[in-house]
Amino acid sequence: MAMAYSSRMHLTTETAQWENYQLLDSGDGKKLERFGEVTVVRPEFQALWAPEQPALWSGAHAEYVQDGEDGRWETHGNVPDSWTVRYHDLVFSLRRASFKHTGLFPEQAANWDVIQKTVKKGATMLNLFGYTGGATLAGLRAGAEVVHVDASKPAIASAKKNAELSGLHDRTVRWIVDDAMTFVEREVRRARRYNLVIMDPPAFGRGPKREIWRFEDHLTPLLALCKDLLRPKGVLMVNAYSMGFSARVVEQTVGSVFPKSEIETVELTLKEHTKREFLLPLGVTVRARL
Repeated sequence: MAMAYSSRMHLTTETAQWENYQLLDSGDGKKLERFGEVTVVRPEFQALWAPEQPALWSGAHAEYVQDGEDGRWETHGNVPDSWTVRYHDLVFSLRRASFKHTGLFPEQAANWDVIQKTVKKGATMLNLFGYTGGATLAGLRAGAEVVHVDASKPAIASAKKNAELSGLHDRTVRWIVDDAMTFVEREVRRARRYNLVIMDPPAFGRGPKREIWRFEDHLTPLLALCKDLLRPKGVLMVNAYSMGFSARVVEQTVGSVFPKSEIETVELTLKEHTKREFLLPLGVTVRARL
């Protein structure tokens, strides 16, 4: 039986075990990464320390250079417009996208592992703010029926492509271009129920009809709606990255809506491929089991 939630948080750490990705080094507000055969440098404000292997950095194929609120990719040599990486049997198409993104958040692979261990064949799963579909692919691979929601048509197109590359295009999945809050409100009215709801909300965003999302204003109402969507013994997973809020704030927000759930709070990290093996924190996930 799940214990009633209390605020005595015990924060644990999880690090995904990649073969096709490496955090080669980090420091001076940046990270040096290898995605398959392509190495990139991207801003990372949490990397306050000095790099351990500065000589490696000059060999990067591309770097995202921040200029105030704007930025640009600078390439060195022959860099493909797109390429693929693999996480076990999940395949992702990457590219140098706007605002330093590549189309993949490698630290989230720890959550994909949990999804594949948690979801049973035939279960129903809702992925809100689904982006390019890492969690969706994990759910499909585990045999779930997935509803993938994102406000961005290009993100949905990328998620579909990743499903095809992973050999999952024939699985049961609905691709929905919609505002997350609007969609969940409709699902509640339809009395739909899910075994797993996962969300990765941004700090700020807009829906396809210019609906406004603010993490601090809308997270609690969205969680309250999701409470009506979850089946008995269902699982909720909430990701938070660069929100300016501590892990405790996110956990207690989830706990206030799901007071009788068993809650686990995890810091998602990537480990440097260096002798010092620094861990770079890249987000928090709160998992609530009803």
